Amino acid sequence: MSRSRRLALVAQLLSGRRFSSQEELARALGRAGVHVTQATLSRDLRSLGVAKRPDAGGHSVYELPGPAHEALDRERQLLDLRAFVNETRVAQNLTVVKTPPGHANAVARAIDLAAFDGVVGSVAGDDTVLVVTADAGAAKRFQRRLDGISGRRAGAGK
Repeated sequence: MSRSRRLALVAQLLSGRRFSSQEELARALGRAGVHVTQATLSRDLRSLGVAKRPDAGGHSVYELPGPAHEALDRERQLLDLRAFVNETRVAQNLTVVKTPPGHANAVARAIDLAAFDGVVGSVAGDDTVLVVTADAGAAKRFQRRLDGISGRRAGAGK
């Protein structure tokens, strides 16, 4: 499994339940078919900006950075773009970005936080993001950059 997919799985697990130790999280990853060393898991948690904080009951648990922390590290911003962009299509000054079901919001947020040149804004559904750019040229440049980040050939999926 690629690092970006593993990071996405770690983030998904942390979003779904509370983990009080790396061993607990490693076991959950193992049940999902991903076996990692403690050192790898520790690096992954650091890359995602995960911190250990007390929960309502006073127990320390791992927690992803919340929406109030707009300063997500570059790796975290690019993670959703690398892992979840399936296809891009341009129509005039609009770019349609296809994602797996349930991932469009994360991709739209990553696009917004990345502040691509020429991007005016984005709207997300369940598996589609509509990105509005200043003009048709900006849309093509955005598509090339996004396809490059996601590891796809520019314009693939037309």
